Amino acid sequence: MNPATIATVNALVEIGLFAFKSIRAVQNGDKTPEEIRAEWAVISARLDDAWAAWDAAGDKAGEQK
Repeated sequence: MNPATIATVNALVEIGLFAFKSIRAVQNGDKTPEEIRAEWAVISARLDDAWAAWDAAGDKAGEQK
């Protein structure tokens, strides 16, 4: 499997886990919505990196967008 595909799938799984863990943390009072928003920046950056790798892999393979 293409490394860019793996990175993208991992990023999407990480987003899902982040969502479930965030909901649980807020419901339990372990974190505030503001703390979750601050953590989202890191997760979002990973997804942006994965999409960039995906696009680069497509360009290298000669695929059109």
